[in-house]
Amino acid sequence: MRPRLAALLLVLGAIGLFWWRAELFTVAKPGDQQRALARSAPGAKPPAAFDVSLPLVPVGVARLTPGGRPLLVHYWAPWERHGRVQVLALDSLARTLPAGGVRVAVVCFDPFPSVARYVARLRLHVPVMLDLRRDLQAVLPCPSVPYTWLLDPRGRVVASQPGEVEWLSPATRALLLGVGEAPADSAAALSTETTRPRRSAPGPRGVPGAQARAVSAAGRVNQRASSACPPNSAAL
Repeated sequence: MRPRLAALLLVLGAIGLFWWRAELFTVAKPGDQQRALARSAPGAKPPAAFDVSLPLVPVGVARLTPGGRPLLVHYWAPWERHGRVQVLALDSLARTLPAGGVRVAVVCFDPFPSVARYVARLRLHVPVMLDLRRDLQAVLPCPSVPYTWLLDPRGRVVASQPGEVEWLSPATRALLLGVGEAPADSAAALSTETTRPRRSAPGPRGVPGAQARAVSAAGRVNQRASSACPPNSAAL
């Protein structure tokens, strides 16, 4: 009876291991090709405002919040197919991007010890974070691993792409370098608003119209400054 029970447990364990490994590789299937990071279709729904702090590997805490600078979030795992090549390519790309440009965050769901050992062996400079409580995933979903999000300085979705990314592609680099630029229609609207002549309204009694306009302009400047986004964490 005992040999039969042991054989049954061995078979069940082998089946469980097979399905477990199969689940790990459902995204990066044989034949899937890397793709350059591309813009999503217009009209993508922006994510809800978030302010998430995640543990850094090997030590520290990183704060992720949209606004101010573009944000690239790449959901990654050491066990994914070509995971080593993917993170090394992203690390190489991040080192060549201009300082003060796109913030890069590699986010992982695996336990700390295994991720820390893996990152130490690769000597990565790109920040690797752990979202063990799924705080970031709640606002930036991760339908599959790997998955990449790119947000512009206003927190709007520029790219939302599953699968492996061709990080060293010229198209990917051009998208990251141009994500902080204002769209052409927005720039035209701003130029029109700036150059459009405005009729001067009479000011309050005893206050010249030009002085009243100056006070109004100062009030608008103060209002914009008070609604500016808070500074991002120095960890990024």
